[in-house]
Amino acid sequence: MPTRVCCCCSALRPRYKRLVDNIFPEDPKDGLVKADMEKLTFYAVSAPEKLDRIGSYLAERLSRDVVRHRSGYVLIAMEALDQLLMACHSQSIKPFVESFLHMVAKLLESGEPKLQVLGTNSFVKFANIEEDTPSYHRRYDFFVSRFSAMCHSCHSDPEIRTEYVLFSMIYNNL
Repeated sequence: MPTRVCCCCSALRPRYKRLVDNIFPEDPKDGLVKADMEKLTFYAVSAPEKLDRIGSYLAERLSRDVVRHRSGYVLIAMEALDQLLMACHSQSIKPFVESFLHMVAKLLESGEPKLQVLGTNSFVKFANIEEDTPSYHRRYDFFVSRFSAMCHSCHSDPEIRTEYVLFSMIYNNL
């Protein structure tokens, strides 16, 4: 999947989109492009007002990749989100959180257990971040019902069932 835009058009794209696009390699097996992720993280920390746009664009890419069953790119997007969440949590992450939670919900809604576990792990990382001013207005009803369903799942694959049981133990400690 070519993520790079031709040279003549790339200058017309917003900087945050170019930085996000650059973290995705040509082959998802190569994993997150770490040098470009460092650039994106520096940009996000330096310009926290852009976090909502970065999050929205990553959510758009992740949604597209979930629908197209490109789990390699989904893993890269979630790794990037987790890194941005950890790097920017000391600042106000409120603009970024809505996109982040939307992406986690997208993964939980997917029919693929491995993506559900990936979303669950990201949610646990998010839940362990202490905010300066917590936002209690967020809707977590969807997450509670989805996590409860996962805890009571009788999936046929023993490995998936084990992942769900492990999550159940973590969920009960949140």
